[in-house]
Amino acid sequence: MEEILRKLQRDASGSKYKAIKESCTWALETLGGLDTVVKIPPHLLREKCLLPLQLALESKNVKLAQHALAGMQKLLSEERFVSMETDSDEKQLLNQILNAVKVTPSLNEDLQVEVMKVLLCITYTPTFDMNGSAVLKIAEVCIETYTCSCHQRSINTAVRATLSQMLGDLTLQLRQRQENTIIENPDAPQEFRSQGLTVEALCDDVISVLAVLCEKLQASINDSQQLQLLYLECILSVLSSSSSSMHLHRGFTDLIWKSLCPALVVILGNPIHDKTITSAHSTSTSTSMESDSASLGVSDHGRGSGCSCTAPTLSGPVARTIYYLAAELVRLVGSVDSMKPVLQSLYHRVLLYPPPQHRVEAIKIMKEILGSPQRLYDLAGPSSIESEPRKRSISKRKSHLDLLKLIMDGMTEACIKGGIEACYAAVSCVCTLLGALDELSQGKGLNDTQVQQLLLRLEELRDGAESSRDSMEINEADFRWQRRVLSSEHTPWESGNERSPDISISVTTDTGQTTLEGELGQTTPEDHKNGLKSPAIQEGKGTMGKVSEPEAIDQPDVVQRSHTVPYPDITNFLSVDCRTRSYGSRYSESNFSVDDQDLSRTEFDSCDQYSMAAEKDSGRSDVSDIGSDNCSLADEEQTPRDYIGHRSLRTAALSLKLLKNQEADQHSARLFIQSLEGLLPRLLALSSVEEVDSALQNFASTFCSGMMHSPGFDGGSSLSFQMLMNADSLYTAAHCALLLNLKLSHGDYYRKRPTVAPGMMKEFMKQVQTSGVLMVFSQAWLEELYHQVLDRNMLGEAGYWGSPEDNSLPLITMLTDIDGLESSAIGGQLMASASVESPFTQSRRLDDSTVAGVAFARYILVGCWKNLIDTLSTPLTGRMAGSSKGLAFILGAEGIKEQNQKERDAICMSLDGLRKAARLSCALGVAANCASALAQMAAASCVQEEKEERQSQEPSDALAQVKLKVEQKLEQMGKVQGVWLHTAHVLCMDAILSVGLEMGSHNPDCWPHVFRVCEYVGTLEHTHFSDGISQPPLTIHQPQKTSGSSGLLGEIEFKSSSQEQSLEQGPSLNTAPVVQPHSIQELVRECSRGRTSDFRGGSLSGNSAAKVVLSLSTQADRLFDDATDKLNLTALGGFLYQLKKASQSQLFHSVTDTVDYSLTMPGEVKSTQDQKSALHLFRLGDAMLRIVRSKARPLLHVMRCWSLVAPHLVEAACHKERHVSQKAVSFIHDILTEVLTDWSEPPHFHFNEALFRPFERIMQLELCDEDVQDQVVTSIGELVEVCSAQIQSGWRPLFSALETVRSGNKSEVKEYLVGDYSMGKGQAPVFDVFEAFLNTDNIQVFANAATSYIMCLMKFVKGLGEVDCKEIGDCVPGAGATSTDLCLPALDYLRRCSQLLAKIYKMPLKPIFLSGRLASLPRRLQEQSASSEDGIESVLSDFDDDTGLIEVWIILLEQLTAAVSNCPRQHQPPTLDLLFELLRDVTKTPGPGFGIYAVVHLLLPVMSLWLLRSHKDHSYWDVASANFKHAIGLSCELVVEHIQSFLHSDIRYESMINTMLKDLFELLVVCVAKPTETISRVGCSCIRYVLVTAGPVFTEEMWRLACCALQDAFSATLKPVKDLLGCFHGGTEGFSGEGCQVRVAAPSSSPSAEAEYWRIRAMAQQVFMLDTQCSPKTPNNFDHAQSCQLIIELPHDEKPNGHAKKRRGPTWC
Repeated sequence: MEEILRKLQRDASGSKYKAIKESCTWALETLGGLDTVVKIPPHLLREKCLLPLQLALESKNVKLAQHALAGMQKLLSEERFVSMETDSDEKQLLNQILNAVKVTPSLNEDLQVEVMKVLLCITYTPTFDMNGSAVLKIAEVCIETYTCSCHQRSINTAVRATLSQMLGDLTLQLRQRQENTIIENPDAPQEFRSQGLTVEALCDDVISVLAVLCEKLQASINDSQQLQLLYLECILSVLSSSSSSMHLHRGFTDLIWKSLCPALVVILGNPIHDKTITSAHSTSTSTSMESDSASLGVSDHGRGSGCSCTAPTLSGPVARTIYYLAAELVRLVGSVDSMKPVLQSLYHRVLLYPPPQHRVEAIKIMKEILGSPQRLYDLAGPSSIESEPRKRSISKRKSHLDLLKLIMDGMTEACIKGGIEACYAAVSCVCTLLGALDELSQGKGLNDTQVQQLLLRLEELRDGAESSRDSMEINEADFRWQRRVLSSEHTPWESGNERSPDISISVTTDTGQTTLEGELGQTTPEDHKNGLKSPAIQEGKGTMGKVSEPEAIDQPDVVQRSHTVPYPDITNFLSVDCRTRSYGSRYSESNFSVDDQDLSRTEFDSCDQYSMAAEKDSGRSDVSDIGSDNCSLADEEQTPRDYIGHRSLRTAALSLKLLKNQEADQHSARLFIQSLEGLLPRLLALSSVEEVDSALQNFASTFCSGMMHSPGFDGGSSLSFQMLMNADSLYTAAHCALLLNLKLSHGDYYRKRPTVAPGMMKEFMKQVQTSGVLMVFSQAWLEELYHQVLDRNMLGEAGYWGSPEDNSLPLITMLTDIDGLESSAIGGQLMASASVESPFTQSRRLDDSTVAGVAFARYILVGCWKNLIDTLSTPLTGRMAGSSKGLAFILGAEGIKEQNQKERDAICMSLDGLRKAARLSCALGVAANCASALAQMAAASCVQEEKEERQSQEPSDALAQVKLKVEQKLEQMGKVQGVWLHTAHVLCMDAILSVGLEMGSHNPDCWPHVFRVCEYVGTLEHTHFSDGISQPPLTIHQPQKTSGSSGLLGEIEFKSSSQEQSLEQGPSLNTAPVVQPHSIQELVRECSRGRTSDFRGGSLSGNSAAKVVLSLSTQADRLFDDATDKLNLTALGGFLYQLKKASQSQLFHSVTDTVDYSLTMPGEVKSTQDQKSALHLFRLGDAMLRIVRSKARPLLHVMRCWSLVAPHLVEAACHKERHVSQKAVSFIHDILTEVLTDWSEPPHFHFNEALFRPFERIMQLELCDEDVQDQVVTSIGELVEVCSAQIQSGWRPLFSALETVRSGNKSEVKEYLVGDYSMGKGQAPVFDVFEAFLNTDNIQVFANAATSYIMCLMKFVKGLGEVDCKEIGDCVPGAGATSTDLCLPALDYLRRCSQLLAKIYKMPLKPIFLSGRLASLPRRLQEQSASSEDGIESVLSDFDDDTGLIEVWIILLEQLTAAVSNCPRQHQPPTLDLLFELLRDVTKTPGPGFGIYAVVHLLLPVMSLWLLRSHKDHSYWDVASANFKHAIGLSCELVVEHIQSFLHSDIRYESMINTMLKDLFELLVVCVAKPTETISRVGCSCIRYVLVTAGPVFTEEMWRLACCALQDAFSATLKPVKDLLGCFHGGTEGFSGEGCQVRVAAPSSSPSAEAEYWRIRAMAQQVFMLDTQCSPKTPNNFDHAQSCQLIIELPHDEKPNGHAKKRRGPTWC
């Protein structure tokens, strides 16, 4: 020190510096004194020494000033000057030095820099008490200096550095203290006060410093940006060294939301100054403050909607500092709920307010937040526990994700509209976010407290993930709606203000003043008066004091209240006896009994009021169960009270009947559950899935037959579903019931008995109905089944308790293989045999941090999924501003010229990001999201699309645009031959194929993209290997490597990606043996070695390309195999359904969403020539074959899959291209052969019927050509030959298919329709089918298909002509004699059928003829409605035993009699013979009654119809009369026989015989009255024959009938004569007659006498001859002669109804 003073003394020469010299001398003396150290206190020493230094500094001499500053440095470093004791304020070291350097602002810049160093040194002196006021004092000097000379670069930097360092130290000191206490004492928040003043005081200190800085910042808003920068950097250094526990300090958070954030918001963009503001939603374009903060659109989740159109005015450094500040704020207060709206308004200004192209810097800084799991937690994690009442600050509706979504929205917009730079930044940011999520999902990156917080809120996160899929707008609307519905009177806040409750910061006046504005709905009118909307708000800061903070923050609670208040009522309502009311069927007793009225009325009232709200609450769009079931009752109860009294008897009877039916159904369901329960212990004990499955099949079969033969079954009359019951549906119902039972016990339902979610029953019903089996259960049956399962834990009672050993039991495995218990874990949707772990264990094995990490990562991924995908797909589609290229750009020549590395990197990075996203969503169990990622990847990799498609459609969506761009590029590159592939594409396809199975298993929407890649790989393979050229035309491109580019082929990246792949595939996907030698990664890496960086040299040699394509192709094949082997039933269903749609889109121009058989094709047929190699149809058929062959899959799986695949095979079989239809039919054939040879169908199952149905549909649709028909018939023949015993229920559709066989065109005859006599076979091969059917030894099988068998044979009897010969029976036979060749054997089989029926009729226990039963329904209903008078029905009921056999017999006879008049003429005689033979036979076996019934009801009506056939066409009888005479003669003979045999045998038959005779006479009288002579003569002779032959035994009644008949015959024949005679009286001479007028209607007077003659002659014939006797035609030249008509007009009083009666002469009618 002395040395410096001496130097100073020496240099301060001249009178100018006299004072300096003197003070130096004085100081030296003081220092040199002997007892200085002992006597003089340090502050005096400092004072003495600082005086000369200060003077030197103030002298404008640089040299002296430098000495002075060096002295100050010394002063700080020597011990004697630094005092330990506390001095009074002005004597303290700091103040003394500051006093000495107060001249700093006016010094030159080098000195100023030195002064800064000195000031910084002060803070490092050992005794310096680092506190807020001290720091502020130093800061004041710094700031003053800065203000004066911030234009000087060096001082500018020095001041900023000094301040930052100092403030940083101050806060760091606090942070270390805080963290120490926190470590010692985990309950820090409560203990803060007890720690003494240290931490608390330091905290207040830091906050006071921050407060001053913020104030200065606010003051500098309209000043220079340099000053702003200084304050911002100071604030940043304070915040960046603060501990994250600062948010517990109320003062700190207040400061941030009251002054810091508002200031930042204004600096970032002040709508008052930026005159170029537009609304983000173009709803308001005003530039007032309204447009920024007050007009919040609902769609913006409470963000401002304004945005600027011009570049921000602030400088780069300022902006960047603010961005860093924003990032720090997230760390410090991001997890505080009440701060979220504040941060949102800040981030809105950072990311949504500037135009997209000016957001690059902000995005780069966001990357730092999004890349760290810790920051993600702060940004979107559950809020930390807040002190005081602030917890209630924000309504539950606000999602934690709002802030993150806001950031993502800003990025996505920048990516799309902001140009290539912004796009690149956004894509890399998204990739970083995915990396962080990946880390989270492995349980890394979070600290313990965060993990604990997440675990506490796991449920919330799960729900959040679900609800965030629905957009917030919907929720907002729901809220308003609910408020309206649930508020009893109209509250003021509801109509007045519907904005979202947010605290938002707005700029109010030109001064840049900021205020806090609470945009809240007020709860009560009082609040409304003094609410925040008062004009006082315009006064700016003046009002701030009045708005007390709790008021502002607590008000959002109003929404929360409206949300929760009503629901307790609803839940009570649900829990009150919900079993009988809300789920009870519509016919529950309360409808019919008066006693229940009051109870039900009150209950319904409450229901109506709330069911709608509950509905909204449950978030489902369909009417909830409560709503639907009670609506019908409630409506009925709305009727007047005394309605029940007036209800007609009929309604009451009907209701009772319905009730009875319902009770029967419920009883049957209870029986079913009891039997199933009895079986369970045995099922649990079985050792393999196959045994369990067959046990369940046998159970369904026996239960079904038990039901069918149970006494009182069918109640003798009412049609209940039991009549149609089949074992398939029981088998399925058993599965569904057990699965429901398993899920409930897994969810611990039976122990806790919580109320069931209202949607549960719907789900159950849906599952039963979509099982692929025809379900014949009534609603009541299924409801009862459901409730039975809820009531009793069948599995538990049978000994299943959910232990790990229990869970590996075959029965449980079989149930979990249905839908994997809806697990969303990896492998959760695979069969138990394929997945490594069972769905039961998956949740139990992870440690806490992983569980928490996975849940949180899933929450974020789901919440931001749309933004992620939009951002990642932007570079691929070429949508980003400033790029016209997109994907096509990295292909080939264009790319070489452009050399735009940024864009190429963006594309590679986005492909990489998509792969990551797909893999992540798979790993996190939200594969349901993957579809969009896969869609982009598929679009990216399949770059060769059809040209026709492009011409036909305008690109609407992103994918179409990708295609269009790519194709244009490919066309420009036409010079280069073959397909060009970039390695990025190859890797993408590889990624899709490797994760496809897992993703598709969770979300069927992923499959179309996987199929698209498979199809593309197929075409690549085809183009590559089909041309036998030596150099294959396929090249694969490498991206160019330049330093710093994110090329996909860096060694490191490859390693990591293949590791990820193996990690992600895990053991579950690698179980299949690997066929290919190398992974795609290895292949591509191999090709990339030894390449120069020249892009042109980057195409692979043909050999490597071939390897890659082969490898992809093998992978695709394995994917399909794995899908059929490993997917569980639900996932497999999704897979086949999507494959069916993909196949439809290849074969037809449109696609259907249904999976049922349809009557038409999906659309126009497409040509498949160019896709022959890669048709999805082949994949579909192979998949179904694999499923059928798989021993591991139970029948249930086969049923479900077949119901999805079969309809499409039918469509394909009707395709116009032969290679398609042939393949489809042969698939059906192969599948049937597999099933029939492997499995024998238990009784009452109808699955074989479903198996054969495609054949029936193909033949009936008549869309297929003859080749297909032949293939089907041949195929049926082969199946019957190979496994006729196993066809069982399949006979019915099989005969229906044969029924539609056509004989084809005249020239060639189908070989299966011609008997091969050379082989000794007398009949056509097609009859082998009938032979086989009659030879089955199972009567039930015969019973089930008898009707179809009869109908099919009748087709052969009626002839196979292409046309149905207009039913006249005169069609020409198809080809020579073959027609009778088909008829005679068919008749023979019908005869055998009748004999078989007779045999069965005599059996004690008959099978049930279902088709007969159904046919008899109309007759039975008729019988019940009107009791028949002629007693014939009652006789029939003697024979009818409810098995339906009699009905089948009736069908046989009815068809035969009908055929007699319809069939080709040469078939009629043999058919007649058979018919009468059978009519005689039936009198023996069922008995005479049945014989007579057949004559009355079948034979005679058909004969009457035959008579009417002529349709007044007399020529008809020329050809038909012979057969008709034969038939009528045989009929009379039969009737006479019946009369003679049975008249006296049984008194009961008399009335029946009378009816028969009466009907016969009526028929004969009609014959007699026919104008055709042959027919009328037959009628006469038949009447004579009957009277002569049977007359001797006639009773009196019969003679009466005979006389009546004769009388009718006479009057019918004499009527015309009578009419004529009636017109003339005897002896009159007047031509016109007295009683009438006779006129002639002729065209005109005839030209010649000859014509006149012909006319008169025609009229004479008309009067006196029969129609058949009239000469056929007049000579040609007198055609008009025929047109004369003789008209006889009766007098007016005789007219029947006032009209002139025209007669065409007296014709015999």
